[in-house]
Amino acid sequence: MNEYRFTAEVARSIRDRNAELWRSGLLRERAYTTREGIIRVGADWEPLVSEEEIVRIDVWAIDDGGHLAARDVPSFVELFFHDVFLLINIADPGSFGGAVTVSGGEFRVNDMVFDASAFACSASSPALPLSEVLAWYRGGTEQMATTPMQRVLFHLLHIARGECDEWMLRARLTDCLMALGISDLVVADVPLLHPLHDEMLDERVDDSVSEETDRAMAKVLMAIQDAVREVGGR
Repeated sequence: MNEYRFTAEVARSIRDRNAELWRSGLLRERAYTTREGIIRVGADWEPLVSEEEIVRIDVWAIDDGGHLAARDVPSFVELFFHDVFLLINIADPGSFGGAVTVSGGEFRVNDMVFDASAFACSASSPALPLSEVLAWYRGGTEQMATTPMQRVLFHLLHIARGECDEWMLRARLTDCLMALGISDLVVADVPLLHPLHDEMLDERVDDSVSEETDRAMAKVLMAIQDAVREVGGR
């Protein structure tokens, strides 16, 4: 068995409302199955219970079989943080986001920024127990979507990582709606805007554009939560 230790600095971009979740230990560790064996990645989330905007947490990666090349460990650490962000924001949309910088170990882990603002459009909907989301979303190391739901979840991660402008955001949400079998594709009809998006320059620019994308995002998140509830029998 090989164990690798890291320190992650988490700079939260929103007021965290997950204190009980961080105490629960539900996200303490996740296991990933590979050809080399089981890789377990975990973190001590207890420091996030504090109200400090920037906290440091201990992170570890354990190669049970001892066959994983050390240079490949950072990929599993990054995957772990992507999973945690997705799981929390499915359970309680818009509740966790920020920048994550990981140090330690022989190889560098890429810096990660997760923007939860797009998820906040569904923040008024009832939160799901994280335990139910964990039971529904097993995750894995797949990097290519092969099912409609994987396609949706990958799009959400791209949106969270800020890898799209307004036009790409609408395109991703439209593809999500199609994958979920939701026929209301109003988001695709929103006009293309200048990058300035300045209402002072053009009075036709108002909140209606963002409202349409927010509505589409809310539908996507509600559909995912419905899928979670279906598995949980609720």
